[in-house]
Amino acid sequence: MADRSDRDKDRQIRLSEAQMRQPGMRGDARPVVSNASASETSELAEEYSYVAADLKRIGGIALIMLAGLVALALLLP
Repeated sequence: MADRSDRDKDRQIRLSEAQMRQPGMRGDARPVVSNASASETSELAEEYSYVAADLKRIGGIALIMLAGLVALALLLP
């Protein structure tokens, strides 16, 4: 039967160098600092302008469905 020290060795986490890196890190493990300019921000706003409209539409549909469920709960015993 293996003693406790052998079990502890088996439980150690073994990660490769690639697995130790996190997104946004350079090869030397320093975080990458991005300088987002105003033009980049405005480009993102233009690219994702439809998101707010879609969220409002989804919210409206959810409210209509909730009201329908409440009405059915009150009408059907």
